[in-house]
Amino acid sequence: MKMDFLKKILALSMALVMSIGIVSCGPKAPVDNPAIEDGASSVEEDIPSTREEKIIRMDLSDVGYPSVYTVSKKGQGYVALQFIFDTLIWKDSTGEVPYLAEKYEVSEDNKTYTFYLRKGVKFTDGEEFNAEDVKFTFDYTKEHPYHYASTSMVKETRIVDDYTVEVELSDVYVPFISDVAGCLPILPEHIWKDVTEPETFTSPEAVIATGPFKLESYDSAAGVYVYTKNENYFYGKVAADKLIISNYDDAREAFVAGDLDVSATMGYKKATGFKSDDKYKVLEGPGLWVSRLYFNFNEPALNSKEVRQAIHHSINLDEIVDKVAGGAAIAGSAGHIQPDTPWYNPSVKQYPYDVEKAKALLTEAGAVDSNNDGVMEFNGKEMKYEAIFGEKDVQYAELVVNYLKEIGIELEVKTFDDNTVKTLIGEGRFTIAVNGHGSFGGDPILLGRFASDSDGAPQVTAQGGKVWYNEEYNKIFAQSAMELNKEKRHELVNKLQEIIAEELPTVTMYYNLNATVYNPAVYDGYYYTPDGIGIAIPFAYNKLCFVE
Repeated sequence: MKMDFLKKILALSMALVMSIGIVSCGPKAPVDNPAIEDGASSVEEDIPSTREEKIIRMDLSDVGYPSVYTVSKKGQGYVALQFIFDTLIWKDSTGEVPYLAEKYEVSEDNKTYTFYLRKGVKFTDGEEFNAEDVKFTFDYTKEHPYHYASTSMVKETRIVDDYTVEVELSDVYVPFISDVAGCLPILPEHIWKDVTEPETFTSPEAVIATGPFKLESYDSAAGVYVYTKNENYFYGKVAADKLIISNYDDAREAFVAGDLDVSATMGYKKATGFKSDDKYKVLEGPGLWVSRLYFNFNEPALNSKEVRQAIHHSINLDEIVDKVAGGAAIAGSAGHIQPDTPWYNPSVKQYPYDVEKAKALLTEAGAVDSNNDGVMEFNGKEMKYEAIFGEKDVQYAELVVNYLKEIGIELEVKTFDDNTVKTLIGEGRFTIAVNGHGSFGGDPILLGRFASDSDGAPQVTAQGGKVWYNEEYNKIFAQSAMELNKEKRHELVNKLQEIIAEELPTVTMYYNLNATVYNPAVYDGYYYTPDGIGIAIPFAYNKLCFVE
């Protein structure tokens, strides 16, 4: 495997580490909800309407201006974006479907994808969509990398004719359709060609696209979005005239009060609590969100496999699921991949809660308590470490501190807001950390977060701090990223999980469960997308929920 290709894969895998957490905002003023009937059409104000608009009130975090480079990098930002922007390929309730491209072909060497585009598709400003826009998007996102769908593996994009485009890759990249063609928002060239600083592009033109909805307004002070339907949507009739999307500090209270018609941010336990009420429906889906314990391998003790194994044995994951996640989670697998995905390896080594086993492993690693003060020493240095947690994770921190104290490891906890924790981990400015992130499903290319391309100076990677280096893992991961035979690739991914479970570059604490509650009298078309929206975003807000 060429080193430059592995570097490209690693750069892409880092983009997968995103949080799907809820951003806390102030309470929003309720918006009056008119009577709702089936059917929808737009009318001018001076023409009498024979019925009232179908308005659906939804919850989502305030994720900023919903254009490609200005919306939040969190998964909820992509949810807000996908109502407006379309991709070549998409997913509905059953899986992959052709979208802006009505079909595609792959070359014999699996490096060139030919997309045959739909004709008659228009942007919401009336300009026609064609091959120029697709080529422009791939070229533009190579020059201005888009965090959610990297095009770094693309060698060249060529226009065959007005509705045919060839995308040639530098090398085979197995998840190209799911993770690039299925996630990259297509930009209108006539608008973006002169945009040199996309991160500041927030004019009305920045949200012109081909999607089922148009942005009517965004109130940045209140965090409220109003989307109106695209009357000329190419894929089908849009079933809602308007979406009003807001964030609430207490989504359950807002739902009960009738200020929300559907809630995907309420939380599993609160949402499933409505199962006994016949007026509502509850959907349960995969969480695709993981809580992890991170190690900085610059710390010699944490660079010891036996020390990491001891730490894992000392942690009672079942108690954490019960007390931290309120029972709305699944205890983590040492192999990292969650049990609800088809790539899960059930045979990997696990680490049941066992304090005595943990102590024995520390001793095996060479740790001692020479002065009998209850704190172990490793290479003559006391095993006292700073540990960073989110500011809302006080109970979580207390549990972890107590677990490690039992085996002679002392933690000094510092708490920060979620974004700061993520920054500190990403920059390697921590020793031990606990944090969570979403987009934890889909293609196993996500295991690239543990791959590294050299054993030289300390590097900052997605797991934080000095890179964890394992030559066998790097080789197998590189093979898995190019293996087209699914059975053979499954064998490689199984092996990767076995290495992770043995070496423990991270401790996978738990995977959240997920649920959405809604009022079917308002709308009854929601579903969880297989492997999530885009790259594994677990929201029942797929735009095709609203397209007939």
